[in-house]
Formats: sequence, C-alpha cells, structure tokens
Amino acid sequence: MATKFDANAVREVADNISKIMPEYRAVFEALKRHWCNAGKFDLAVHTERVTDDRRNAVVAHADHLDLAFVALSGKLKAVADKFQNTDGENATAIKKLLSGLEKEVSGMISTYDKKTEEAQRNYSGKGTPSDGDGYNDNLSQKVS
Repeated sequence: MATKFDANAVREVADNISKIMPEYRAVFEALKRHWCNAGKFDLAVHTERVTDDRRNAVVAHADHLDLAFVALSGKLKAVADKFQNTDGENATAIKKLLSGLEKEVSGMISTYDKKTEEAQRNYSGKGTPSDGDGYNDNLSQKVS
C-alpha cells in the first residue's frame, strides 16, 4: 500500500502555524505595560500582586505558545524536506527528527521563564519573592 505525501502542503501548514502568534503580538506586548495601582494598604497591595501575577501569566502563556509554534513549524518543514528528498525507508529518520521536539520546547520555555523572572520588574519590583512585582512573588508572603 502506497502513502501519498504532499511536502508542499506540510510546508504550508508549517508556515501557517508560525504566523499564529505574531498576529497577536502587539496585544500581549501592550498588556505587559499595564500595572494596577490600587493603593498602599494591605488589601490593595495584595490585589496588585495577584493582578500582576495573572497578567504576567497570560503574557508568558502567549510567549510559550509562540515558542512552541515556531519550533513545531521548523520541525514540520524538516519533515517535509526529509520525506521529499528520500525514499520510503525514512521512518527512523523522521522519528529521530521529531523525538526531541517536546524536550526542545520545554527547554526554551524554561529559559524564557528564568529570564523573565530575573529581568521583569514593574514599578515596585526589587527582584525578591516579597517585592510585590507579580513576577517571581510568593503570593502568600507579605510585601516588604
């Protein structure tokens, strides 16, 4: 039984996947710059931290999706090239090509998260788990 493979169609899908997040990039970039300023009493400070934490989670999730889509797009293009340029005996090569995708994306996300936790600060951030910046905060710890 022969299997038909359309390498150009796979490349087109890869191109479409790589374009998903750039269409929304401006929205998430704009969201990064908005910090609430509820006041300096305990409930207000807690509200700011939780709001910052959730905003940052949304932005980070978008960046994680972008990393995953770009990696997936690259792998799909590589699969299309492998199938197009080799004979039907290449299942092992394709499997090897895709085998590290999940680990690769997880590594990129971990690196992104570490840089974000170390570098991002809003108006109150000092880089500690109790500074109230909503990035690396321990939300059960009082702002100092």
